[in-house]
Amino acid sequence: MDESYPVQATATTIRVTEALLERNQAGVTELATALDLSKGAVHNHLQTLHRMEFVVRDGRQYRVSSRFLDVASRARDGNPVYRAARGEVAQLARSSGEVASLVVEEHGKAVYVLVTDGEDGQTAIREGRRRPLYTDAAGKAILAHLPEDEVRDLTGTIPEDETALSRELRTVREQSVAFDREERADGTRSVAAAVTTEDGRPVGAVCVSGPANRMSGKRLEEDITGLVVSSANSIAVDLSK
Repeated sequence: MDESYPVQATATTIRVTEALLERNQAGVTELATALDLSKGAVHNHLQTLHRMEFVVRDGRQYRVSSRFLDVASRARDGNPVYRAARGEVAQLARSSGEVASLVVEEHGKAVYVLVTDGEDGQTAIREGRRRPLYTDAAGKAILAHLPEDEVRDLTGTIPEDETALSRELRTVREQSVAFDREERADGTRSVAAAVTTEDGRPVGAVCVSGPANRMSGKRLEEDITGLVVSSANSIAVDLSK
């Protein structure tokens, strides 16, 4: 257990919840063994979660309930960037024929809060996915519009030369777009542009991702890039109203 957490009981509840998610469902003994906790402690946390309707019990097995979906949906609906971007991201998916996403920064992570499928209706990107900002095209688009001290704070220790990242972010800022040319996953490419406020502060990024055989040449460098930049600008205008 990480002793840095001010409230250990809360941290334990989250650990129990995450362990359930990893297993789809599990019983008290299995969770206690996995988390190195007593069965009594795990039982108490599960009972509390159950009474608050955050887990469902089926015999001796527990699973995370859909109440978390309600919490996540309400949190997302309260984000002004999400409200402004919903229509644009849907249109971007239709126009590009590829997967379109809205990404925001939370705790130094690029968080995919909205993902809309392209023409083939299939995507490996899950809403809620979190990735380090510096490993993601949308994350780099956000980082490129932040002061250097904030970039250092958000990225922390990174497995690459800091100067190299600084050069890449400078290029992203100059071009207004960030690319992922299969650095993250073989066969997948992405292009992203930051959504900024009137003072240039990034509040998110829009991104289009697709297979490398379709995301190449003029279609990637000009056509889809143009659509992404236009969508980001439109969302920024809506936010300023």
